[in-house]
Amino acid sequence: MIKKTIAMFLMFFGFSLALEKNITTSEYLDEAQKALKIAYENGAHIKAQYEYGKALGFYNIAKEQASNFQTEKAIDAATKSIEWSLKAMEKINKEVSQ
Repeated sequence: MIKKTIAMFLMFFGFSLALEKNITTSEYLDEAQKALKIAYENGAHIKAQYEYGKALGFYNIAKEQASNFQTEKAIDAATKSIEWSLKAMEKINKEVSQ
């Protein structure tokens, strides 16, 4: 339980960094990748398949948009990926607390 709480804190901290100005597209992608990794390590791919799948999908969209130099769309997709990773973690934490 403590490990998951720490993981949630780290995800929120990373997301708050991503909201700062002057952050590059690659930094958004890095934060999205970190959020996906934390969610995966906590079992989101099993316990919150829909949310994790959405996060992974948005991350893949972000990478594609970044490779096409569409930075605003890439940042938007990376942000959505982080949000869906957080939703997956929230779902896992609700299941654990019940």
